[in-house]
Amino acid sequence: MRDAISIQTLADCLHYMRVGDVDRAISLFPEDVREHFPKELRKIHLFHIEKNGLSINQIVALANTLTGEHLSATTIQNWTKREVRKIIGVPRVGKKYSLQQAAIIYLLDDLKHLFSLEETSSLLALIFNNPDRDEDDLISPIDFYRLYAEYAKSTSPIELLDTRAKRSIEKMGVTHPNILHVLKLCLYAHRVTTLEIEAKHYLNRFI
Repeated sequence: MRDAISIQTLADCLHYMRVGDVDRAISLFPEDVREHFPKELRKIHLFHIEKNGLSINQIVALANTLTGEHLSATTIQNWTKREVRKIIGVPRVGKKYSLQQAAIIYLLDDLKHLFSLEETSSLLALIFNNPDRDEDDLISPIDFYRLYAEYAKSTSPIELLDTRAKRSIEKMGVTHPNILHVLKLCLYAHRVTTLEIEAKHYLNRFI
């Protein structure tokens, strides 16, 4: 489970890659990583959103290098063969996945700790429609992941975030109520999992 700071870093990296500011995306990596990128990311400086996608191995390397997590390529490959493929879709940039698809994969990974993959897929389907195109989504996956990252850092009761979150959503030029509903469920999942991890760490101090 990624912590809130890691989620923010990963969300920002996807955003900067999407808008063509690859140098800024690269600056988010630790200095030692920038000097010795893993082989899957050695050409990241050449990334162009209209020409390039990400392979499963690159999606894994991007997340693990930035966040220290251990997402595996096998896990994603299994997802693409299961029912959740209806929310991820097929590779859209040649044989590779788009940045938007990568954001969905990262959301699936964050939410799997509380919800089943089928539940998560159904939840995300409330805001992301046809996985083969972006135009019909209520909000783009990257924008939603950044929104999720922003509020994952909050310690306020989730029910009290409605007004702030609504303003953030409106600033993005989207207004559908499903966006707020899905955001709150994602935040509940993140908070429950974080508390569970903290409780286990605390338990291990005494047994």
